[in-house]
Amino acid sequence: MIDRIYNAYQGEVYGIAFFTYFSEHYSMLSKNELWNTLINVEVLTAQLLEPTLTKHKVPFDIKDQAMLIKGTSDAKKWIHLEWNELVNTLTHWVEPYEVKYREWAAEATKEMEAFQLIADHETAIYECWKAELNQQSGLPILLSFIEKYRQR
Repeated sequence: MIDRIYNAYQGEVYGIAFFTYFSEHYSMLSKNELWNTLINVEVLTAQLLEPTLTKHKVPFDIKDQAMLIKGTSDAKKWIHLEWNELVNTLTHWVEPYEVKYREWAAEATKEMEAFQLIADHETAIYECWKAELNQQSGLPILLSFIEKYRQR
């Protein structure tokens, strides 16, 4: 089970790099607040997972070069997409992870809070992209997640 938490943590590092690249390079400057909020969701989730990894003596690195390079590399593949195509692509890309992480949370017999965090974080990102797909702001969904978990 701890392997799953570590894999999710690695995904946060990847996500930080991915969304940072978009924040710094995407042509629609009006979306910078969204990119920065997505980064904040990833950073907060990673920070909240770190005590669990430490408790289980699992080494981790928020600056894991392989994950940072992969996140940036993948972002470069999609940076040219126009907004509607990008949102559609990201919605479909995130969906299987959202399903998988909810399944992990349901299956967890230990570290349930960590698994719920992982699931809630991915659901927030997925719901954000679904809102954007419907021409609505996904920011309130992300901000709600941050507000809920910032208290911990």
